Amino acid sequence: MTQKLAERRKISSKKYSCPTKEVEPNDFLENEQIYELMNTRDTYSFNQDYELKLLNCVHCNACETSEERCHLNKKFLDDGNTITGLDRMKTNFEANRTPYLSGEMRIKRPDGIPEKSDTLYYMGCLSTIRIPQYTTDSIKYLLQQNIDFTILDKEICCGYPFYVSGAFSEFERSKKENLEIFNSYNKIICTCPACYYVFMAHYKENSDVEFVFVTDYLQPSEERKKGQVGVQHLCQLMYRGFPGVDIQFNQVLEKSGYEVVDIPHKCCGGGIGYMHRLDVIDKIAEERILAFQKADFYTSYCPACYWILYYFGKKIKIHRKLKNPFELLL
Repeated sequence: MTQKLAERRKISSKKYSCPTKEVEPNDFLENEQIYELMNTRDTYSFNQDYELKLLNCVHCNACETSEERCHLNKKFLDDGNTITGLDRMKTNFEANRTPYLSGEMRIKRPDGIPEKSDTLYYMGCLSTIRIPQYTTDSIKYLLQQNIDFTILDKEICCGYPFYVSGAFSEFERSKKENLEIFNSYNKIICTCPACYYVFMAHYKENSDVEFVFVTDYLQPSEERKKGQVGVQHLCQLMYRGFPGVDIQFNQVLEKSGYEVVDIPHKCCGGGIGYMHRLDVIDKIAEERILAFQKADFYTSYCPACYWILYYFGKKIKIHRKLKNPFELLL
């Protein structure tokens, strides 16, 4: 990742569906503006007024300029400005090694997980703190598939929330501390696509560890299932160089007996978790959740998306049942 980001891309007239542009167009920076800001960043300084514009992004990468936007956030901070909520995240990281107020993992550790293995199941902050049942079910599923792995008693954040915020020093600390742990293993299985992307894009250059996303282990259920399922697929993979995961996941559901409802893909708003421009995330999520009212069940194999579906499904009282992907297949 040493080559300058602005030199790796050319301004394109490609049309893309950006959720933040749709709900908050006045604060949105187009790709052409992003490239111009990157190419001339040594000639100007940001002021605090730019916060709303720079943070009007959930980093789904539909625009393919997420990396550049992260670097502009760094410049914004380097120029002496502040990002709402970032100091709290930093304080939490110092205390808990996560951006959350508590670093306690709330998952229930099932029997059958060995203390030692060449493979580590890295679950991530949101997965173990905000949606423990989702993650507990994922562990049960891997054990059912006879996958050999172990887990840590305490994890360190992958650093993604800090990276997208432009807080690169905190990100590098996360990376350094995690690599000291990861390099003791041959393989890391990831629950979260944001973690997986960060590991592949930023950790891999300093490690020989193999990183794998958990959907690679999903198999059709032996027990015939039924019902219509609406799926929130993953911007974090589909728009970041890992296409086809949506097709693969749908096929697993269909071979299990489910009917996958055709819902055109669109970001749910959870690309950076629930931080920074909450007003923008709320608008995106409240619109997106309505698409799932036509199915018997709805699901996502991204913890952040799943949390968005859970939270906003309850908020608008959607009359459909949210199930995690492992629950659908167990």
